[in-house]
Amino acid sequence: MLCSHMSSYLNENRCLFGVCICPKTYYISQHSNIIHNGSLTLPMIGAILYDLPSLRYVYCFIFICLALIGLINNIFSIMTFIRERIQYTICGVYLIFYSLFSLLLMILIMTNVIIAVYYDKYIFRLWACYGYPYLSTVTVYISMLISSIIVIEHVCHLYFNFDPFRSRKQPVQITLLFLLLISISNLDKIFGRTLSIDEVGYYSCSYKDFSYKYWSNILYYIYIIIPCFIHFTCLICILLILIKRHPLRKIILYQSYFTPSVFIIFCMTLNGLYLYLFDFHLTYSSGYLIRLHIGFIFLLYTPQIFTYMIYVMPNNDYVKEFYQIWFYRKLCCCFYDKKRHRIDFEILNILCTVSPLSESIKTV
Repeated sequence: MLCSHMSSYLNENRCLFGVCICPKTYYISQHSNIIHNGSLTLPMIGAILYDLPSLRYVYCFIFICLALIGLINNIFSIMTFIRERIQYTICGVYLIFYSLFSLLLMILIMTNVIIAVYYDKYIFRLWACYGYPYLSTVTVYISMLISSIIVIEHVCHLYFNFDPFRSRKQPVQITLLFLLLISISNLDKIFGRTLSIDEVGYYSCSYKDFSYKYWSNILYYIYIIIPCFIHFTCLICILLILIKRHPLRKIILYQSYFTPSVFIIFCMTLNGLYLYLFDFHLTYSSGYLIRLHIGFIFLLYTPQIFTYMIYVMPNNDYVKEFYQIWFYRKLCCCFYDKKRHRIDFEILNILCTVSPLSESIKTV
């Protein structure tokens, strides 16, 4: 749990930018015996604040760098997927939605730092307690479902030769349906939280984990485990048909079909194993477990951070389309002009060096 004010009973060196981690005694409600150990409003920042003070700014630097990498990746992805040859395909529409939701997630991640700085403002307390947990969960879940639909489209194209240029209404309708279902099913992230203030004036955001635990587990299985199973099943099907049709040495040419699935399965499997094997409690965890917790939280965001790398780079057609966008062409022109000027200067320098030598030879 994050608190908005400092007090005499707060742990020493547990505050950053005015945001403090409360000790165990603060988690106990004065009106009940409920201990809100799992009521972290911002798990990432909470874990950072609870670790060694010397590492906090290192965490923040890494945090901001990864978010910026995610922003750049998804902006480049959107610029690629809106190209005419891609946006008219079924997968192209899904990829545009995937990149948009991933871009939104990167912006949400960046708000963690802003919340940490301005947490004493009531509007940011409301956002940290209700807005951020809900929206970040929705974006992660819908990105997982969209990625599973994309790999299903790949299997249908390989096995049944489905037309990739079918009506684009279908992916739009399916995505909106996913968004509606996920938004409604995760309302516990809003209504299950309570931003309260005690008689001393300290704010706290608690989550009724004991009431919504089983529902949250069911949603995790539906939106994370089942899409991972779909990715794994489709990955096996894709590899089998590629091995059947092509020599092993040429399978790498079709890496765009299986690279995203391998990457997503790897990240989500590690995150699932961590949740299954470790019962994390911030108040009682060692520094090692806190750092491990921070790393495994990022695993949920990793596929959305590296959208360009897992969906554009393995696909030669997408890379060619990326080369045609105005940004890349402008960048290439700048580098070409600089290189041309450098070559011209070197040639001129050589001519100036050779010219006096020729004159001396003529004189002799």
